[in-house]
Amino acid sequence: MESLKIDSEQYQALKKRLKDERSRSKAISRKIGEAKQQGHPCESLKQAMQTQSRQVKQLNEALKEQERLIYDWFSAIEPSAKEQNSKVPAGRTYSSTKLDLNSVTISLLGKEIEAWNAYVTKTPSASIYHRAEWKQLIKQTFGHDGIYCLAKIPQHGVVGILPLIRLKSRLFGDFLVSMPYFNYGGPVADHPVVEEKLMAFANDEAARLGVEYVEYRDDIERQGLQVQTHKVNMQLALPVESDELWNSFSSKLRAQIKRPYRENPQIKIGGMDLLDDFYQVFAHNMRDLGTPVYAKSFFTNILQTFPSEGTIICVKLKEQPVAAGFLLSHGRLLEIPWASTVKSANPLSVNMLLYWEVLKFGMGQGFEWFDFGRSTIDAGTYRFKRQWGAQPKQLYWHYWLREGQKLPSLNPSNPKYALMIAMWKKLPLALTRVLGPPIVKNLP
Repeated sequence: MESLKIDSEQYQALKKRLKDERSRSKAISRKIGEAKQQGHPCESLKQAMQTQSRQVKQLNEALKEQERLIYDWFSAIEPSAKEQNSKVPAGRTYSSTKLDLNSVTISLLGKEIEAWNAYVTKTPSASIYHRAEWKQLIKQTFGHDGIYCLAKIPQHGVVGILPLIRLKSRLFGDFLVSMPYFNYGGPVADHPVVEEKLMAFANDEAARLGVEYVEYRDDIERQGLQVQTHKVNMQLALPVESDELWNSFSSKLRAQIKRPYRENPQIKIGGMDLLDDFYQVFAHNMRDLGTPVYAKSFFTNILQTFPSEGTIICVKLKEQPVAAGFLLSHGRLLEIPWASTVKSANPLSVNMLLYWEVLKFGMGQGFEWFDFGRSTIDAGTYRFKRQWGAQPKQLYWHYWLREGQKLPSLNPSNPKYALMIAMWKKLPLALTRVLGPPIVKNLP
């Protein structure tokens, strides 16, 4: 390890510096926007942003070099015969460290929050939704209890994690999900056998609690579990320079992006300062789609809990918000869990402008991947994301089912909810903000 000059402390320091520099870039970007709005000169701020962008790029390259060395070192290690014979799910890289799998212990998360999050940070297959903070955040926002399963080996410490949230209501049932409200979850561990042990522990908990089913939101295929595969995540590899991405677009897409610029839009990038604007657009759009809206406190709690990872980008026309996106980042991935536009502005293609500004922001911050979120293959949202160059990443939602239980179908395409959706679209916007949160909190 030393011969390859791999230093774990240096690696973690680089990651922290990159995170800090991205936060500084966001602050400068906000100042530029404020200066433009007030008619003040901003050349010095633009120069500072250029310097900041170079710093982010240099740190990103240094981090990539460290990860290359780590990967090369692990690739040179020959796994043990027992590990070679284990069934390894496709699309996931596991640790090459030899583990005594017989000494794995599974328990519920107690005070090991720091160790849990350290494991999330160092494990490539983990997402921001595996962070321990979501347990309290979801409890505080929705009142749901979390069951966070921790795998440990005495001589290694944490070797696997599995977060689950219990959703229980008379309308939608009683079940566990890893993780609800988001696209990613499921167990992540140093070895596939540890992931199996985590799921076995969770399934035993589910049986003890009497829930109807457990849903594991995986991005890998597992054996021996029922699965739904009708959803994919759409991901785009981001180049370093925005011109490279722009030139890859079709002439039609470029024209659609340019169209709303003729309206002199104001582009805002921030956080809590833009939450009201985001929620105004989001609540309006959800009503028009016939979908109950989350409480604003959900987004407030996310921004307070993850101030460096959360960003809001808003498009305004004549000082009124017409499009907005709520972004979350983890490592080199930037994603947009929520994006909305107001229906009256759709003819101006403001949604195209929003996504282009989001992509430019991602490239400026040094992210390598952008996740557009999940879609059904060949649906309208799927085609919308494909035109940007995004490629599908298969999702596997696996299930443990209580005896006699069928696979769940809690989605808007279920005919059972068609009448409810149609009625919701006709409700006054103010009323949907009151009625929506108690309903949607129980929808995963």
